[in-house]
Amino acid sequence: MNRPAGAPPQPPPPLRPKVGRVRGSFRLGNSEIKRLGNRRWNWGDSYHWMLTLSWPHFFLLVGFLYLLTNLLFAAAFFAVPGSVANARPDSFLDVVFFSIETLATVGYGFMNPGSTYGHVVASTEILLGMVEVAAVTGLLFARFSRPTSRILFSDVAVVSNFNGTPTLMMRTGNERNNLILEASVRAALVRRETTLEGQIFTRFYDLKLERDQTSVFALSWTILHPIDAASPLYGLTQKDLQESATTLTVSISGMDDTLNDFVHARQTYAAEHIYFGHHFVDILSDKVGSVRTLDFGKFHDIVPDRAA
Repeated sequence: MNRPAGAPPQPPPPLRPKVGRVRGSFRLGNSEIKRLGNRRWNWGDSYHWMLTLSWPHFFLLVGFLYLLTNLLFAAAFFAVPGSVANARPDSFLDVVFFSIETLATVGYGFMNPGSTYGHVVASTEILLGMVEVAAVTGLLFARFSRPTSRILFSDVAVVSNFNGTPTLMMRTGNERNNLILEASVRAALVRRETTLEGQIFTRFYDLKLERDQTSVFALSWTILHPIDAASPLYGLTQKDLQESATTLTVSISGMDDTLNDFVHARQTYAAEHIYFGHHFVDILSDKVGSVRTLDFGKFHDIVPDRAA
């Protein structure tokens, strides 16, 4: 559509960059870190591993173990005829249902152990069932009671002038209708450097923030790092960051006033997700009466800076 003569120029539409998600044991920026040379599995980590599973995978694991346990004990009953009284001869399905009733200690009374061998197998299954129920109950409680936050980070970081100083900005917000008390934020830059001896070394630089603590974190918080002469980003461009495989890491921690427990969240930005010459779209509206609106639909939107 043609713009009428004399009309003010329209601002460009906001950008909503698409950030790829990389799944793996460890993610740094847009890279998946794979460990080599370490032990692939340690049984001591089973509890930790089950706590880190997603809910669908956790319930699939519980269902698989439940089915496997019943099939194994049903096979033990089926292997010796007469182990289960009143079960139909050569009916594996009957002993499977008997195994289910035994594992749950239901005991409907129609089928029961029919021999000493059957009693031994049933007793072993009851003992194992008690252990499994206790373990799953403990895991469920640990997963439900684990304090979590709904701290949202912007998909990208931007570099724009702020009060005349180039500034790195990341936006974060609290998606819950509660408060995070004594919230603190830390940011660090990770990049690959070559030493004077020619060795490639990974260096970590803590970024000095304009504000790294707040007594109450309720709505949104734009994290600011002034890029002055003391900043590790001073004089660098996005191309420089990409060539040095730079990654930006941000973490927030505080006390959830509802859970009365410590919560934390973190985010990583690869070099390609740090946009120079852009700023975030304002998401907090002016007050209308006594109400202000926080629009999370625009939370990740950025626009180019206006030309000077």
